[in-house]
Amino acid sequence: MEMEIPESWFPVLFGFFIVIVMSLIIVLSLWRYRTIRRLMEQQAMKRNGTIVGSFLLPVLKFSYHELPIVVTSVPGTKYRTAKTEVNITLRKITADLKIMTESLGTRLGKAFGASDALLNSEEFDREFLIKTQDESFARNLLDFTLQNKLLGMKQEKPRISLEGTWLAVSVPRVINNEERYDQLFDLVLSIIDRIEQLAPK
Repeated sequence: MEMEIPESWFPVLFGFFIVIVMSLIIVLSLWRYRTIRRLMEQQAMKRNGTIVGSFLLPVLKFSYHELPIVVTSVPGTKYRTAKTEVNITLRKITADLKIMTESLGTRLGKAFGASDALLNSEEFDREFLIKTQDESFARNLLDFTLQNKLLGMKQEKPRISLEGTWLAVSVPRVINNEERYDQLFDLVLSIIDRIEQLAPK
């Protein structure tokens, strides 16, 4: 004999289901934020840095060649994309440059006449888009070493933005393991080293 659930119970059962789902979402969100903070704490120990900010938005700070480096990692929501970003204020040099991975949108832009700087490196020019008014600076900055590091990270879709003395390097995701943080910081510190080599003495 089958047991029938009274219709009067439906709202109660639905409410119970919503409570369970919301509880799971909260637990998963807290776990995700805890993972972000734990990875930042590991990097802070490795790089003699500190963690500031709140539990939901921790900020990693450390220095390199006496330059302040600020790192944030923000999960995506309905209204924003996920992003891990490293910000640095440089000395001695100012420039305007953007480097990003090629996408359907950028390829369509090229087809309709949009231009970008080329390094005459077939693989790099195919995978990355360079926007700058100073092509000579871009070619000097992106030496063989930096090109290889960017190509090694192309699946992560790194984006580099240099505006005046402000440098930002980001990937469109929350970094979820130490190896990827190390890879991102290796790229960032190599960019800083190269910029300092090019800066006026």
